[in-house]
Amino acid sequence: MTEGYVRHVIVARVDPVVIFRALIAHRDGGFWLDDSLSETVSYLGVGARIETADAFSGFDTEDEFPVSRVGWIGYGARAESIGVDVGIEPQTRSTVLSVRLAVEVDHRDDEVSVIGLQRDAEFDDLVSAIEALGGQVAPTPHHPPTRTAIWRDDPSIYAGYIDECLTHIRNGDAYQLCLTTGIDVYGEVDVVETYCALRTVAPTRNAAYLSIGGISLLSASPETYFTVRGRHATTSPIKGTRPRSMDPAEDYLVKRELETSEKERAENLMIVDLCRNDLSQVCVPGTVTVSSLHRVETYSTVHQLVSTVAGELLPECSAADAARVLFPAGSMTGAPKRSAVQILERLESAERGMYSGAFGYAGAGNLTLAMTIRSIVIDGSGAHIGVGGGITSGSVLDQEIAEVGVKAAAMLGVLGASPNPYLYTE
Repeated sequence: MTEGYVRHVIVARVDPVVIFRALIAHRDGGFWLDDSLSETVSYLGVGARIETADAFSGFDTEDEFPVSRVGWIGYGARAESIGVDVGIEPQTRSTVLSVRLAVEVDHRDDEVSVIGLQRDAEFDDLVSAIEALGGQVAPTPHHPPTRTAIWRDDPSIYAGYIDECLTHIRNGDAYQLCLTTGIDVYGEVDVVETYCALRTVAPTRNAAYLSIGGISLLSASPETYFTVRGRHATTSPIKGTRPRSMDPAEDYLVKRELETSEKERAENLMIVDLCRNDLSQVCVPGTVTVSSLHRVETYSTVHQLVSTVAGELLPECSAADAARVLFPAGSMTGAPKRSAVQILERLESAERGMYSGAFGYAGAGNLTLAMTIRSIVIDGSGAHIGVGGGITSGSVLDQEIAEVGVKAAAMLGVLGASPNPYLYTE
Protein backbone atom coordinates (compact mmCIF):
# COMPACT_ATOMS: atom_id res chain seq x y z
CA MET A 1 0.00 0.00 0.00
CA THR A 2 1.39 3.43 -1.00
CA GLU A 3 -0.52 6.35 0.57
CA GLY A 4 -4.00 5.26 -0.48
CA TYR A 5 -3.15 3.10 -3.47
CA VAL A 6 -1.30 -0.11 -4.27
CA ARG A 7 1.79 -0.65 -6.40
CA HIS A 8 3.40 -3.66 -8.05
CA VAL A 9 6.86 -3.19 -9.58
CA ILE A 10 7.39 -5.13 -12.81
CA VAL A 11 10.64 -7.06 -12.62
CA ALA A 12 10.97 -7.68 -16.37
CA ARG A 13 12.26 -4.87 -18.60
CA VAL A 14 9.33 -3.64 -20.69
CA ASP A 15 9.39 -0.90 -23.32
CA PRO A 16 6.54 1.61 -22.74
CA VAL A 17 5.94 1.70 -26.50
CA VAL A 18 5.28 -2.04 -26.41
CA ILE A 19 2.84 -1.57 -23.51
CA PHE A 20 1.08 1.20 -25.40
CA ARG A 21 0.73 -0.76 -28.63
CA ALA A 22 -0.40 -3.97 -26.93
CA LEU A 23 -2.68 -2.73 -24.15
CA ILE A 24 -3.70 0.91 -24.68
CA ALA A 25 -3.84 1.69 -28.40
CA HIS A 26 -7.26 1.83 -30.10
CA ARG A 27 -9.14 1.57 -26.77
CA ASP A 28 -11.74 4.21 -25.96
CA GLY A 29 -10.49 6.10 -22.93
CA GLY A 30 -6.90 5.06 -23.60
CA PHE A 31 -4.18 7.51 -22.62
CA TRP A 32 -0.42 7.87 -22.50
CA LEU A 33 0.91 10.89 -20.60
CA ASP A 34 4.28 10.50 -22.12
CA ASP A 35 7.54 12.10 -21.07
CA SER A 36 9.12 11.10 -24.37
CA LEU A 37 12.35 12.78 -23.27
CA SER A 38 12.53 10.06 -20.56
CA GLU A 39 13.38 12.54 -17.81
CA THR A 40 10.55 12.16 -15.26
CA VAL A 41 7.43 9.97 -15.05
CA SER A 42 4.94 8.74 -17.65
CA TYR A 43 1.50 7.17 -17.15
CA LEU A 44 -0.47 4.81 -19.39
CA GLY A 45 -3.97 3.49 -18.84
CA VAL A 46 -7.63 3.35 -19.78
CA GLY A 47 -10.17 5.52 -17.99
CA ALA A 48 -13.94 5.91 -17.90
CA ARG A 49 -15.46 9.15 -19.11
CA ILE A 50 -17.28 11.15 -16.42
CA GLU A 51 -19.85 13.93 -16.56
CA THR A 52 -18.67 17.25 -15.17
CA ALA A 53 -20.50 20.41 -14.14
CA ASP A 54 -18.16 22.58 -16.21
CA ALA A 55 -14.91 22.44 -18.15
CA PHE A 56 -12.64 22.61 -15.11
CA SER A 57 -14.29 20.90 -12.13
CA GLY A 58 -13.54 17.42 -13.46
CA PHE A 59 -9.91 18.02 -12.50
CA ASP A 60 -10.85 18.62 -8.86
CA THR A 61 -10.25 15.39 -6.97
CA GLU A 62 -9.33 14.40 -3.43
CA ASP A 63 -8.13 10.93 -4.47
CA GLU A 64 -4.60 10.04 -3.43
CA PHE A 65 -4.16 8.14 -6.68
CA PRO A 66 -1.59 10.19 -8.67
CA VAL A 67 -3.44 10.02 -11.98
CA SER A 68 -7.06 9.98 -10.80
CA ARG A 69 -8.31 12.31 -13.56
CA VAL A 70 -7.08 12.59 -17.14
CA GLY A 71 -8.50 14.75 -19.90
CA TRP A 72 -8.51 17.85 -22.03
CA ILE A 73 -9.94 21.36 -21.92
CA GLY A 74 -10.68 22.95 -25.29
CA TYR A 75 -10.25 26.60 -26.19
CA GLY A 76 -14.05 26.92 -26.06
CA ALA A 77 -13.83 26.75 -22.26
CA ARG A 78 -12.91 30.44 -22.37
CA ALA A 79 -16.69 30.97 -22.30
CA GLU A 80 -16.55 29.91 -18.65
CA SER A 81 -13.34 31.69 -17.71
CA ILE A 82 -13.64 35.10 -19.37
CA GLY A 83 -17.32 35.09 -20.30
CA VAL A 84 -17.40 35.13 -24.09
CA ASP A 85 -20.07 33.31 -26.10
CA VAL A 86 -18.52 30.59 -28.27
CA GLY A 87 -21.52 28.39 -29.02
CA ILE A 88 -21.91 24.72 -28.13
CA GLU A 89 -19.00 22.31 -28.58
CA PRO A 90 -19.31 19.98 -25.57
CA GLN A 91 -16.74 17.29 -26.27
CA THR A 92 -13.94 19.54 -27.44
CA ARG A 93 -14.70 22.02 -24.66
CA SER A 94 -13.87 19.50 -21.93
CA THR A 95 -13.63 15.74 -21.60
CA VAL A 96 -12.38 14.02 -18.43
CA LEU A 97 -11.66 10.40 -17.55
CA SER A 98 -11.78 8.81 -14.12
CA VAL A 99 -8.84 6.43 -13.66
CA ARG A 100 -8.51 3.66 -11.06
CA LEU A 101 -5.71 1.59 -12.59
CA ALA A 102 -2.62 2.67 -14.54
CA VAL A 103 0.94 1.88 -15.54
CA GLU A 104 3.60 4.20 -14.12
CA VAL A 105 6.95 4.49 -15.91
CA ASP A 106 9.59 6.15 -13.74
CA HIS A 107 12.31 7.09 -16.21
CA ARG A 108 14.62 8.27 -13.41
CA ASP A 109 14.83 4.77 -11.92
CA ASP A 110 14.08 2.90 -15.16
CA GLU A 111 11.17 1.24 -13.36
CA VAL A 112 7.72 0.16 -14.58
CA SER A 113 4.92 -0.34 -12.03
CA VAL A 114 1.23 -1.11 -12.03
CA ILE A 115 -0.63 1.22 -9.66
CA GLY A 116 -4.27 1.05 -8.62
CA LEU A 117 -6.79 1.96 -5.97
CA GLN A 118 -7.05 -1.67 -4.94
CA ARG A 119 -5.45 -5.02 -5.67
CA ASP A 120 -8.16 -6.95 -7.46
CA ALA A 121 -8.43 -9.33 -10.41
CA GLU A 122 -8.17 -6.48 -12.94
CA PHE A 123 -4.98 -5.26 -11.26
CA ASP A 124 -3.43 -8.75 -11.34
CA ASP A 125 -4.49 -9.27 -14.96
CA LEU A 126 -2.69 -6.07 -15.95
CA VAL A 127 0.45 -7.16 -14.09
CA SER A 128 0.41 -10.49 -15.93
CA ALA A 129 -0.19 -8.85 -19.30
CA ILE A 130 2.75 -6.47 -18.86
CA GLU A 131 5.10 -9.18 -17.60
CA ALA A 132 4.28 -11.18 -20.73
CA LEU A 133 5.58 -8.27 -22.84
CA GLY A 134 9.04 -8.35 -21.27
CA GLY A 135 11.88 -8.30 -23.76
CA GLN A 136 9.73 -7.40 -26.77
CA VAL A 137 11.09 -4.75 -29.13
CA ALA A 138 8.80 -1.98 -30.35
CA PRO A 139 8.44 -1.82 -34.13
CA THR A 140 9.49 1.22 -36.11
CA PRO A 141 6.46 3.42 -36.94
CA HIS A 142 5.07 2.80 -40.41
CA HIS A 143 5.87 5.33 -43.12
CA PRO A 144 2.67 7.34 -43.75
CA PRO A 145 0.99 7.48 -47.15
CA THR A 146 1.24 10.72 -49.11
CA ARG A 147 -1.53 13.11 -48.12
CA THR A 148 -2.66 16.63 -48.98
CA ALA A 149 -2.58 19.37 -46.36
CA ILE A 150 -5.36 21.93 -46.75
CA TRP A 151 -4.43 25.21 -45.09
CA ARG A 152 -7.31 27.34 -43.82
CA ASP A 153 -5.49 30.51 -44.85
CA ASP A 154 -2.82 30.79 -47.51
CA PRO A 155 0.20 32.91 -46.53
CA SER A 156 -1.08 36.03 -48.28
CA ILE A 157 -4.37 35.93 -46.37
CA TYR A 158 -2.53 35.27 -43.10
CA ALA A 159 -0.28 38.22 -43.88
CA GLY A 160 -3.40 40.37 -44.15
CA TYR A 161 -4.50 39.19 -40.71
CA ILE A 162 -1.06 40.11 -39.35
CA ASP A 163 -1.48 43.61 -40.78
CA GLU A 164 -4.87 43.88 -39.06
CA CYS A 165 -3.27 42.75 -35.78
CA LEU A 166 -0.62 45.45 -36.17
CA THR A 167 -3.34 48.05 -36.75
CA HIS A 168 -5.08 47.01 -33.53
CA ILE A 169 -1.76 47.22 -31.68
CA ARG A 170 -1.01 50.69 -33.07
CA ASN A 171 -4.53 51.78 -32.05
CA GLY A 172 -3.93 50.63 -28.48
CA ASP A 173 -6.52 47.80 -28.55
CA ALA A 174 -3.85 45.26 -27.54
CA TYR A 175 -0.10 45.07 -27.23
CA GLN A 176 0.23 41.43 -28.29
CA LEU A 177 -2.07 39.15 -30.30
CA CYS A 178 -1.55 35.41 -30.78
CA LEU A 179 -2.86 34.92 -34.29
CA THR A 180 -3.57 31.34 -35.40
CA THR A 181 -4.68 29.34 -38.39
CA GLY A 182 -5.46 25.70 -39.09
CA ILE A 183 -4.60 22.76 -41.33
CA ASP A 184 -6.84 19.84 -42.30
CA VAL A 185 -5.63 16.50 -43.64
CA TYR A 186 -8.71 14.56 -44.66
CA GLY A 187 -9.00 10.78 -44.85
CA GLU A 188 -8.32 7.83 -42.58
CA VAL A 189 -5.34 8.29 -40.24
CA ASP A 190 -3.76 5.55 -38.11
CA VAL A 191 -3.66 7.25 -34.71
CA VAL A 192 -1.22 4.75 -33.19
CA GLU A 193 1.39 4.87 -35.96
CA THR A 194 1.06 8.64 -36.17
CA TYR A 195 1.59 9.13 -32.45
CA CYS A 196 4.54 6.74 -32.31
CA ALA A 197 6.14 8.67 -35.17
CA LEU A 198 5.41 12.06 -33.56
CA ARG A 199 6.98 11.15 -30.21
CA THR A 200 10.06 9.93 -32.10
CA VAL A 201 10.66 13.01 -34.25
CA ALA A 202 9.56 15.61 -31.68
CA PRO A 203 10.07 14.24 -28.15
CA THR A 204 8.96 16.47 -25.25
CA ARG A 205 8.22 15.97 -21.57
CA ASN A 206 4.57 16.93 -22.23
CA ALA A 207 3.90 14.48 -25.04
CA ALA A 208 0.54 12.72 -24.88
CA TYR A 209 -1.94 10.39 -26.53
CA LEU A 210 -5.59 10.59 -25.45
CA SER A 211 -8.41 8.83 -27.30
CA ILE A 212 -11.93 9.51 -26.05
CA GLY A 213 -15.27 9.15 -27.79
CA GLY A 214 -13.94 8.98 -31.33
CA ILE A 215 -11.56 11.93 -30.93
CA SER A 216 -7.81 11.43 -30.45
CA LEU A 217 -5.33 14.04 -29.27
CA LEU A 218 -1.70 13.41 -30.23
CA SER A 219 0.60 15.99 -28.71
CA ALA A 220 4.25 16.96 -28.77
CA SER A 221 3.63 20.05 -26.65
CA PRO A 222 6.73 21.71 -25.21
CA GLU A 223 4.71 24.10 -23.01
CA THR A 224 3.59 23.55 -19.42
CA TYR A 225 0.41 25.57 -18.98
CA PHE A 226 -0.24 25.15 -15.25
CA THR A 227 0.94 22.89 -12.44
CA VAL A 228 0.03 22.65 -8.77
CA ARG A 229 2.13 20.68 -6.29
CA GLY A 230 0.47 20.87 -2.90
CA ARG A 231 -0.31 24.61 -2.82
CA HIS A 232 2.61 25.68 -5.05
CA ALA A 233 1.40 26.82 -8.47
CA THR A 234 3.49 27.49 -11.58
CA THR A 235 2.91 28.49 -15.17
CA SER A 236 5.64 28.45 -17.84
CA PRO A 237 4.72 30.45 -20.95
CA ILE A 238 6.62 30.05 -24.21
CA LYS A 239 7.09 33.04 -26.47
CA GLY A 240 9.95 32.92 -28.97
CA THR A 241 10.74 30.13 -31.44
CA ARG A 242 13.66 29.38 -33.74
CA PRO A 243 14.21 26.32 -35.98
CA ARG A 244 17.16 24.07 -35.18
CA SER A 245 20.09 23.86 -37.57
CA MET A 246 21.80 20.60 -38.51
CA ASP A 247 25.16 22.38 -38.24
CA PRO A 248 26.20 22.57 -34.54
CA ALA A 249 28.00 25.89 -34.90
CA GLU A 250 25.09 27.49 -36.72
CA ASP A 251 22.63 25.96 -34.26
CA TYR A 252 24.51 27.58 -31.37
CA LEU A 253 24.29 30.96 -33.11
CA VAL A 254 20.56 30.48 -33.69
CA LYS A 255 20.09 29.71 -30.00
CA ARG A 256 22.11 32.75 -28.94
CA GLU A 257 20.18 34.98 -31.34
CA LEU A 258 16.90 33.86 -29.76
CA GLU A 259 18.29 34.31 -26.27
CA THR A 260 19.34 37.91 -26.98
CA SER A 261 16.55 38.99 -29.36
CA GLU A 262 15.02 42.21 -28.00
CA LYS A 263 11.78 41.53 -29.87
CA GLU A 264 11.37 38.00 -28.51
CA ARG A 265 12.37 38.96 -24.98
CA ALA A 266 9.87 41.82 -25.01
CA GLU A 267 7.13 39.53 -26.34
CA ASN A 268 7.92 36.94 -23.68
CA LEU A 269 7.95 39.58 -20.94
CA MET A 270 4.49 40.82 -21.94
CA ILE A 271 3.06 37.35 -21.32
CA VAL A 272 5.05 36.97 -18.09
CA ASP A 273 3.39 40.16 -16.82
CA LEU A 274 -0.02 38.81 -17.82
CA CYS A 275 0.70 35.52 -16.00
CA ARG A 276 1.79 37.41 -12.89
CA ASN A 277 -1.50 39.28 -12.95
CA ASP A 278 -3.50 36.05 -13.43
CA LEU A 279 -1.69 34.23 -10.62
CA SER A 280 -2.07 37.19 -8.27
CA GLN A 281 -5.84 36.61 -8.39
CA VAL A 282 -5.54 33.09 -6.95
CA CYS A 283 -2.34 33.25 -4.87
CA VAL A 284 -1.44 34.55 -1.42
CA PRO A 285 -0.38 38.21 -1.69
CA GLY A 286 3.38 38.60 -1.89
CA THR A 287 4.05 35.02 -3.04
CA VAL A 288 3.93 35.51 -6.83
CA THR A 289 7.44 35.57 -8.29
CA VAL A 290 9.17 35.14 -11.64
CA SER A 291 11.33 32.13 -10.83
CA SER A 292 12.91 31.94 -14.29
CA LEU A 293 13.04 34.55 -17.03
CA HIS A 294 14.01 34.15 -20.69
CA ARG A 295 15.68 30.74 -20.57
CA VAL A 296 16.11 28.83 -23.83
CA GLU A 297 14.81 25.25 -23.97
CA THR A 298 16.06 23.14 -26.85
CA TYR A 299 14.05 20.39 -28.53
CA SER A 300 14.69 18.20 -31.54
CA THR A 301 13.31 20.68 -34.07
CA VAL A 302 13.19 24.08 -32.33
CA HIS A 303 14.65 26.35 -29.66
CA GLN A 304 12.05 28.01 -27.39
CA LEU A 305 12.22 31.06 -25.09
CA VAL A 306 10.55 30.13 -21.80
CA SER A 307 9.84 31.84 -18.47
CA THR A 308 8.24 30.55 -15.26
CA VAL A 309 5.94 32.37 -12.84
CA ALA A 310 5.06 30.81 -9.47
CA GLY A 311 3.01 31.47 -6.35
CA GLU A 312 1.24 29.86 -3.37
CA LEU A 313 -2.50 29.27 -3.86
CA LEU A 314 -4.99 30.92 -1.54
CA PRO A 315 -6.43 28.46 1.03
CA GLU A 316 -9.93 28.74 -0.45
CA CYS A 317 -8.76 28.23 -4.05
CA SER A 318 -8.63 24.74 -5.55
CA ALA A 319 -6.24 23.79 -8.34
CA ALA A 320 -9.14 23.62 -10.82
CA ASP A 321 -10.41 27.03 -9.67
CA ALA A 322 -6.97 28.48 -10.35
CA ALA A 323 -6.78 26.84 -13.78
CA ARG A 324 -10.11 28.46 -14.64
CA VAL A 325 -8.81 31.92 -13.72
CA LEU A 326 -5.66 31.47 -15.82
CA PHE A 327 -7.56 30.10 -18.85
CA PRO A 328 -7.01 30.56 -21.70
CA ALA A 329 -3.27 30.85 -21.37
CA GLY A 330 -1.92 34.28 -22.19
CA SER A 331 0.69 32.78 -24.50
CA MET A 332 -2.20 31.68 -26.77
CA THR A 333 -4.24 34.88 -26.62
CA GLY A 334 -2.02 37.91 -26.21
CA ALA A 335 -2.62 40.81 -23.91
CA PRO A 336 -4.74 42.29 -22.49
CA LYS A 337 -6.39 38.89 -22.53
CA ARG A 338 -10.08 39.69 -22.97
CA SER A 339 -9.47 42.34 -25.63
CA ALA A 340 -7.05 40.01 -27.45
CA VAL A 341 -9.57 37.14 -27.46
CA GLN A 342 -12.31 39.35 -28.89
CA ILE A 343 -10.06 40.76 -31.62
CA LEU A 344 -8.83 37.30 -32.62
CA GLU A 345 -12.35 35.91 -32.79
CA ARG A 346 -13.18 38.55 -35.39
CA LEU A 347 -10.00 37.85 -37.38
CA GLU A 348 -9.72 34.06 -37.30
CA SER A 349 -12.03 32.29 -39.72
CA ALA A 350 -12.84 29.23 -37.57
CA GLU A 351 -13.12 28.12 -33.96
CA ARG A 352 -9.81 26.73 -32.58
CA GLY A 353 -11.42 23.63 -31.02
CA MET A 354 -8.98 21.75 -28.80
CA TYR A 355 -6.00 23.74 -30.06
CA SER A 356 -4.90 26.47 -27.61
CA GLY A 357 -6.57 24.62 -24.75
CA ALA A 358 -4.91 22.29 -22.27
CA PHE A 359 -4.62 18.62 -21.35
CA GLY A 360 -3.22 16.64 -18.47
CA TYR A 361 -4.01 14.95 -15.21
CA ALA A 362 -4.83 15.43 -11.53
CA GLY A 363 -4.49 13.37 -8.38
CA ALA A 364 -2.75 13.10 -5.02
CA GLY A 365 -3.26 16.82 -4.47
CA ASN A 366 -1.48 17.77 -7.68
CA LEU A 367 -2.48 19.08 -11.09
CA THR A 368 -0.44 18.99 -14.31
CA LEU A 369 -1.76 20.67 -17.45
CA ALA A 370 0.14 21.20 -20.70
CA MET A 371 -0.75 23.55 -23.53
CA THR A 372 -2.47 21.97 -26.51
CA ILE A 373 0.03 23.15 -29.10
CA ARG A 374 2.21 21.18 -31.57
CA SER A 375 -0.68 18.72 -31.53
CA ILE A 376 -2.79 16.73 -33.97
CA VAL A 377 -6.50 16.13 -33.36
CA ILE A 378 -7.87 13.13 -35.24
CA ASP A 379 -11.57 12.40 -35.73
CA GLY A 380 -13.73 10.60 -38.26
CA SER A 381 -12.93 13.10 -41.01
CA GLY A 382 -9.14 13.11 -40.66
CA ALA A 383 -6.42 15.06 -38.89
CA HIS A 384 -6.56 18.68 -37.77
CA ILE A 385 -3.68 20.95 -36.72
CA GLY A 386 -3.63 24.43 -35.20
CA VAL A 387 -0.60 26.72 -35.53
CA GLY A 388 0.11 30.38 -34.92
CA GLY A 389 2.35 32.96 -33.34
CA GLY A 390 2.43 36.11 -31.27
CA ILE A 391 2.19 39.43 -33.11
CA THR A 392 3.69 42.57 -31.54
CA SER A 393 4.62 46.02 -32.80
CA GLY A 394 8.08 44.62 -33.58
CA SER A 395 6.84 41.77 -35.77
CA VAL A 396 8.40 41.26 -39.20
CA LEU A 397 5.86 39.85 -41.66
CA ASP A 398 8.00 37.21 -43.38
CA GLN A 399 9.44 35.99 -40.08
CA GLU A 400 5.99 35.56 -38.53
CA ILE A 401 4.77 33.58 -41.53
CA ALA A 402 7.88 31.37 -41.56
CA GLU A 403 7.48 30.66 -37.83
CA VAL A 404 4.04 29.15 -38.51
CA GLY A 405 5.60 26.85 -41.10
CA VAL A 406 8.36 25.79 -38.70
CA LYS A 407 5.84 24.91 -35.99
CA ALA A 408 3.72 22.85 -38.40
CA ALA A 409 6.59 20.92 -40.01
CA ALA A 410 6.92 17.97 -37.62
CA MET A 411 3.17 17.33 -37.50
CA LEU A 412 2.78 17.48 -41.26
CA GLY A 413 5.80 15.19 -41.60
CA VAL A 414 4.38 12.35 -39.50
CA LEU A 415 1.13 12.61 -41.45
CA GLY A 416 2.98 12.48 -44.77
CA ALA A 417 1.17 15.71 -45.67
CA SER A 418 2.18 18.60 -47.89
CA PRO A 419 2.43 21.40 -48.92
CA ASN A 420 3.81 23.69 -46.23
CA PRO A 421 3.70 27.01 -48.12
CA TYR A 422 4.51 29.04 -45.00
CA LEU A 423 8.10 27.80 -45.16
CA TYR A 424 8.62 29.15 -48.67
CA THR A 425 7.32 32.69 -48.62
CA GLU A 426 9.47 35.39 -50.16
